[in-house]
Amino acid sequence: MTRRPRAQAGFSFIEILVVMGIISVLVSMVVVVVPMVQERGNRTKSVDNLRSLALIMNTRATEKGGWKTYPFSGKNFTLGPLAYGELDRRNKQNLEILFSPGDQYYGIEEVDLERYKQVTKDALRRGNEGFEEMTSYAGRRNGDKDFRITQDDVSRGVMILCDDDEGPIHHKAGFVAAYTNGAARFHEWADFDLIEPDDPKRPDPWLGDDAKHPDLEALSSR
Repeated sequence: MTRRPRAQAGFSFIEILVVMGIISVLVSMVVVVVPMVQERGNRTKSVDNLRSLALIMNTRATEKGGWKTYPFSGKNFTLGPLAYGELDRRNKQNLEILFSPGDQYYGIEEVDLERYKQVTKDALRRGNEGFEEMTSYAGRRNGDKDFRITQDDVSRGVMILCDDDEGPIHHKAGFVAAYTNGAARFHEWADFDLIEPDDPKRPDPWLGDDAKHPDLEALSSR
């Protein structure tokens, strides 16, 4: 009676190559997919942050007689809800909406929370208190008569808040912005005739006097 040869234990060279190929594909997927998922989450959170801030501002403007109640510019405009007590400065979780999760330059962890006590109406009007690091979001130049929000602007729904242009960009493909009606959305660079920065860590300024689009000229990180 002829016996069949016993199968050798272990993997063949071909099987090892197949397994290595599968592992390589999985690693590649992780390298690509994880950053995409993280970026999508950052965008969603940032849109939620700006929508919350815009709705707070919109409510005050509606109840108090217009956007002249926010006579501040740039990041001082963004910090307006703090000065009016509409955002509880004692609660760190509340203050987190002032920061974009994609901002590698400014973050709530780097700010002495006691500094938020200095954010008053008078301090914001003076505009020279150096509050730039206290939020990731640029604000309307509403203290400047050339960019003051009018009733026509309200009807059109103009931009009042967006990602700042200090330090690295928050999102590779574009930026998040909010409007007088409380809406907030993500915009691709091309929506405003901009091109994606060559160096995301050192982008050229794209707001205020450096802006190439009139809507962005009305906002400032200062």
